[in-house]
Amino acid sequence: MDVRVIWQKYRFIIGGTGGFIILILLFFLFSPGQGVEVMAYEPEPMQEAASTDEASIEETVAKGNIFVEVKGAVKNPGVFELPPDARVKNVLEMAQLEPEADLLTVNQSMKLVDELVIYVPKAGEEVAAIEAPGSREESTSGEEMVNINTATMEELMTLNGIGEKKAQLFMDYREENGLFMKLEDIKNISGIGDKTYESLEPYITID
Repeated sequence: MDVRVIWQKYRFIIGGTGGFIILILLFFLFSPGQGVEVMAYEPEPMQEAASTDEASIEETVAKGNIFVEVKGAVKNPGVFELPPDARVKNVLEMAQLEPEADLLTVNQSMKLVDELVIYVPKAGEEVAAIEAPGSREESTSGEEMVNINTATMEELMTLNGIGEKKAQLFMDYREENGLFMKLEDIKNISGIGDKTYESLEPYITID
């Protein structure tokens, strides 16, 4: 059969059918109502998960805190919760010292430990120096002792209850009176009595 004859005979039908098909395709392509499903991004579950993680981290950090009690010449005595890297100075700032507070026997640079009790004396009051729980055992089990005849300011301040002011009194005593001849001679320093001496004696030497 001759194609040209078929085309001549049915060209109007073929052309009309092709145009109809093209119109249908254009309708589906550009119709605003075509049923295309769009998946919306919903970040809420992720944000809730992030919030849960942050709360978990905060709870873990809080569990690592320590509790320290402050007594004596402070405006706000009581138990304070602090991070594990806090120092005596930090908790004293929270407790707020009274004007008559005497810090000569308080080592403000000492690192706090859980269940530590800090007593801040008034001027002229004699008390034992602050001693962290377990520190006596640690010292007697091999920790190097401090030679009070040769120690620097920094070395003296490593002793429990010896802050910068008290360490300077040690230095002044050596300059004015020479070396300590016996351990008990430290009681000649202002502010160091029998109780303070007893707390320092296991950790100091003159040899």
